[in-house]
Amino acid sequence: MSSKTDNKASTSRHPIVVILGHIDHGKTTLLDYIRKTNVVSKESGGITQHLGASEIAWRDKRVTFLDTPGHEIFSKMRVRGARVADVAVLVVAADDGVKPQTKEAYEAVKKANIPLIVAINKIDKATADIDRAKAGLAEMGVLVEGWGGSVPCIPISAKEGKGIDDLLETIFLLTDLEELKGDSTQPLRGIVIESHLDPRRGPAAMIIIRDGHIKKGDFVLAGSAAAPVRILEDGFGKPIESAGPSSPARVVGFDAVPQIGSEAITFTSKTELEVARAALEKPATQDNAPADIGILVKADVAGSYEALTEELRAVVPEGLPVKFFEGGVGEVTESEIKNVSAAKIPFVVGFHVRMRGPILDVAERFHVSIRSFEVIYEAIDWMREELQKLAPKKITREDFGKLLVLKVFANTPTGRIIGGRAKDGVVPADAQFDIVRQGEVVGKGRILSLQRNKVAAASLRSGEEGGLMVQSSRAIDERDTLAFYYEREA
Repeated sequence: MSSKTDNKASTSRHPIVVILGHIDHGKTTLLDYIRKTNVVSKESGGITQHLGASEIAWRDKRVTFLDTPGHEIFSKMRVRGARVADVAVLVVAADDGVKPQTKEAYEAVKKANIPLIVAINKIDKATADIDRAKAGLAEMGVLVEGWGGSVPCIPISAKEGKGIDDLLETIFLLTDLEELKGDSTQPLRGIVIESHLDPRRGPAAMIIIRDGHIKKGDFVLAGSAAAPVRILEDGFGKPIESAGPSSPARVVGFDAVPQIGSEAITFTSKTELEVARAALEKPATQDNAPADIGILVKADVAGSYEALTEELRAVVPEGLPVKFFEGGVGEVTESEIKNVSAAKIPFVVGFHVRMRGPILDVAERFHVSIRSFEVIYEAIDWMREELQKLAPKKITREDFGKLLVLKVFANTPTGRIIGGRAKDGVVPADAQFDIVRQGEVVGKGRILSLQRNKVAAASLRSGEEGGLMVQSSRAIDERDTLAFYYEREA
């Protein structure tokens, strides 16, 4: 995302750094040490589930860090973080080595085409093996310094603070070469990296400023959501008057929750904003198709809503008619319950949102299954299990022998008594059958009882004759062939 401009007003700006890596490899612990905070203890299950941004000072310099989740379902959030950053730090645990999300994070860095630094963390552990981590990196195409490549590799202990200064120094060495520029005299041009519905203050969005500035009194448009800039905060939630290039800024008071990844632009007046919004808006289309199974997702922030919805779509069994109703950020509302109840089998899945008593009562009244979760993969597991119960069963058919009908003794609604000769295999006493007449299947049925020589028998073998009592969908005629089979759920 490095921006170089010939504008005379442009000045140097500080770097934006995204922290990437596998779950539990120490990304947030690294930022905790740098920021002297304790974010990890506030995350459910010790897992970062939101994309955060914070601007910190180091010596006489400043840097903005983006913290991305490591769990596999947050891939879109990792890609988003990489695309707005100037440099990426890939964290690999020395005691664990390269893992699936390590590779996925590296792919995001390659797509963003930004410089890479590797931080090999947890070197304080007795089981740490730095060379094994470097070998794993080499296997996935990351050649670090000393291993035939030029990617900087810094051994660190995020827990004890070892190597942190070396890592920060390397970040600034790389970004100084980029000559990062920004123009603080221009209107804001930024990217929404996270948004949520504040229960007290309304829709809010965290914006990373790519160029220009934002200040109180401005009007900001983020996608189709707009806000007068009355509440402006930094990445730590502290009130600020303005923010410029490379800084994170939270704006509170949008008229809707801004879409993640949307561009944020400022205007000097509400009239200018509304003109711009009118030009961008397109007529909405409404899907009124009936649904057998309905799912509505609500989450505390837009990034989690997006990630959870995408993952739930992925666990829908093939052939199951599922419609995802419009959900979003914030607590579940009565109108949303009524909306999803239009489906024959409706579900509401909440993540980090409260389910108040009155809403649970409405859900029960409208026969809506509703659950809220604090850990995102628990929500996925629950929904997967519920959908599997509703999935169409796969039926396998096992064919057996045939029977030529020689005599029809009775054709009654309760049963038909016939005599015949088995051929081409075995006729089991409890099998189903097709009625085949002149080469075409004209009906179906099943055996109620089978006799051979007027004695109950388990089967007839090819060439043997016997009597059968059967149920069938239509009358059976002499010279019909009955083709026997079993059907079982796979």
